[in-house]
Amino acid sequence: MMMRGAVAAAGAMSAAPAIAQRGRAVALPDDPAGMIATLTDGVYINSNEHPVGPSPAALAALAGLPPLSGRYGMAFAGKLESLFARQNGLAADQVQVHPGSFMPLRSVALSYSSPERPIAYFEPTFDQGFLGLGNESVTRSVAVPLSGEFKADLKALLTAAPGAGVYYLCNPNNPTGLPVARADIEWLLANKPKGSILLVDEAYIQFSDAQSCLDLVASGADLLVTRTFSKIYGLAGLRCGLIAGRKDLLDGMARHGVNITPMPAIIAAEASLLDADLVPMRKAQNKAVRDDLIAWCAAQGLRTLPSEASFLMIHIGRPGADVTAALARDRIFIGGPRKHMDDWVRVSIGTAAEMQAFKTALLKVLA
Repeated sequence: MMMRGAVAAAGAMSAAPAIAQRGRAVALPDDPAGMIATLTDGVYINSNEHPVGPSPAALAALAGLPPLSGRYGMAFAGKLESLFARQNGLAADQVQVHPGSFMPLRSVALSYSSPERPIAYFEPTFDQGFLGLGNESVTRSVAVPLSGEFKADLKALLTAAPGAGVYYLCNPNNPTGLPVARADIEWLLANKPKGSILLVDEAYIQFSDAQSCLDLVASGADLLVTRTFSKIYGLAGLRCGLIAGRKDLLDGMARHGVNITPMPAIIAAEASLLDADLVPMRKAQNKAVRDDLIAWCAAQGLRTLPSEASFLMIHIGRPGADVTAALARDRIFIGGPRKHMDDWVRVSIGTAAEMQAFKTALLKVLA
């Protein structure tokens, strides 16, 4: 009952509960209302969704759509591409909209890496786009552990895979939340082998102070950048993302096709981009709750990484999987440990109320 009260209480960002299901084993009912109810019956800080969801502007735009949901709205993606391009100093043909950013990541791997020229990246990171059945690479991968401070050593990456077809960076990295220095990115671009490309996943860039690489796209670099509307814009369930790069690089992915992005997702994404105050407001709100959690962890003697994203890695000094399971029994769902970080857990930043529920539950588990 305490947890439900905490979720209902007003947080720093909203009274709305986090909306996440990933990794949860649950018997879903056979009716839509019952399925929807399972999105709000716990504290879901496990999948890095935004705890508020779509912005007021996006919700207003969506409100008139139900009678028109039988339409594809095929032309709308081009409108969104043009808007994003104008806002970021790009040409419209340098932007391609997709149903989320997962498939562009996979398409890049399939198009520009191979068994002879693998895709190289650090671990842990968000590498699911490059993996298939049994977590085997869809082409071939070279995974390099992060440094002792969990930072990305790009010289070590190039040394480990001097002939890679794709070098992948998640910036800031998931799960560590640490950004990659712009000077290091420029070094890799200058020193990578001819014909290879750099793929930068900027899913969390807007939560951070890191410099985007979109200006390098505009300059014609051997670079592709992915963005998603699932994180700071709160549209995870609607599925909308994009990839930016030189037209020839985007054209090189054409053999894998581009699926139609759901029309409501395009409408909500467009409304979100047109709200100039949304990103800075949500960035500040996320930072306030994240900083409070970091300070609380320090007071409990728990080490954290200096995340600049919408999640935090916490060193709990015991198997992270056990702590994750124990919290789940109290209906607090977190992201859990990652490779090479077995005694850490990843916690998404929710509302202040949700983080308070997490703190209470974690103290109980660690007692």
